[in-house]
Amino acid sequence: MAFMANCALPVISSEQARAAGPMAWKRSAGGQHRRLPALVATWLLAAAVAACSSGWPAPSRPAESARLVWPEPPDTPRIEFVSAFRAGRDLGIQPSVWSRLAAVVSGGGETPMVRPTGVSAANGRIAVADPGAGLVHLYDPARRRALQLRSCGEAALAEPVGVVLLGERVYVADASAARIAVFDLDGDCVAAWPLESGSRPAGLAADPARSRIYVAEAGTHRVIGFDPQGNRVLELGRRGAGAAEFNYPTWLAVDGAGNIYVTDALNFRVQIFDPQGRSTGVFGEQGDGSGALSRPKGIGVDRAGHIYLVDALFDAVQIFDREGHYLMVFGGGGREPGHLWLPSGLAIDGDRIYVADSYNQRVQVFRFLAGES
Repeated sequence: MAFMANCALPVISSEQARAAGPMAWKRSAGGQHRRLPALVATWLLAAAVAACSSGWPAPSRPAESARLVWPEPPDTPRIEFVSAFRAGRDLGIQPSVWSRLAAVVSGGGETPMVRPTGVSAANGRIAVADPGAGLVHLYDPARRRALQLRSCGEAALAEPVGVVLLGERVYVADASAARIAVFDLDGDCVAAWPLESGSRPAGLAADPARSRIYVAEAGTHRVIGFDPQGNRVLELGRRGAGAAEFNYPTWLAVDGAGNIYVTDALNFRVQIFDPQGRSTGVFGEQGDGSGALSRPKGIGVDRAGHIYLVDALFDAVQIFDREGHYLMVFGGGGREPGHLWLPSGLAIDGDRIYVADSYNQRVQVFRFLAGES
């Protein structure tokens, strides 16, 4: 395998092996020799092999000569593909030697992405909800740390669909369990907020300025706002096609001013509300052309006010202005870098755009090229 090329294992001559016999030897600090059981030596060798061969390929990055941008030249590029990742090692997070040894002995180790749906990024951290694996991947590259959140209290995460980071907490929408599970940055569950049975919580979004967490309840056709203690502070919607009505709301975003953007999935539109819950805008219609919506999913807003909307049927992300006018599209169906297969969630952190590329089992990272000519 190509990704083993840089791995080097110690070479032992046949004479050394015969001399060692069934036991390995280790010199102590006092100059004396003591026996190291062969089983432990075998484990150490297995850990070294695992470190070289059990991981996933390095993150996908195009060569500089093959820079991937949208729109294509000679038009001015606005979006650039940066990288893709499936596991912590793709972000430069390497497990310690003892973690590798424990993984070999126990048969465990990091679970790669199976069907990532929700994604959140803030303050250098990235969280990915993965209902296919039944867990949330939490990455902190600055601390070279990768955690996997699997349970809250006595109950395992049943269907973690949405996730959002806010301050020192990770909020998880556990759809079939009808709850929001709250974790700290060490992966410990600190609270669980029960929701109405059948509410099917999906997308989450956070408003840092107001310390609010919003959840889209697809089953009850509502959007609910909570404070950090789990108290309800806002409730929007009911089933319908009118203003402030929803037909399976699924994904959410909040801009810098606290405005709330809702993917109103089966009304094939985006609805916009101010922080008090007043309707301030709506755009979108069903169709298969540029700017139309077919299977709208994840949504995000950048600092310039551009609205990014994933469409799973198009395998692409469409971009709109503040008034909902179509601007451009990026992505496209496929497995290659920059291409998508039934994408779902989306998050924006600074100029970085994170897309949960669900059926390619990865998250892809793009960059908004503000002002590049």
